[in-house]
Amino acid sequence: MAAGQFYRGENLRLSFQGDNLYHATSCGLSISTATEELASKDIEGTEISMGNYSGTLSTEALLADKPVAPATYVDPIELAEYQLNKTLLDWEFTTGVAGDKKVSGQCYVTQSDFTAENQQVGTASFSFLVSGDIAIETIV
Repeated sequence: MAAGQFYRGENLRLSFQGDNLYHATSCGLSISTATEELASKDIEGTEISMGNYSGTLSTEALLADKPVAPATYVDPIELAEYQLNKTLLDWEFTTGVAGDKKVSGQCYVTQSDFTAENQQVGTASFSFLVSGDIAIETIV
């Protein structure tokens, strides 16, 4: 991506085990850092001590079985199976475009929600907890 250009939502995706979620409509990554406020008789005000970080992921998709070809997708039912099987997944948050940033690590599926309203396409939403380190690198 050229410097100063925006990452567009339709190009930024979450993938699991190297496969994009089929018919994804949104995705998100949140990284939090634990903090501790320090105060003593020798400090005016408080100082902040930064602790470990943690991460969560979220995504939503239209409810559909993935196509047989190409075999580069994971579908919502597979994500629910990963949750039931307590599978540790490799994940990436990226556009896949050379020069763009890629955020990656491992996670567990912690929540699966399926919604089916009358005369509407079914939807699925998922939450994930990151396990271990989060890496940020430039795609080459």
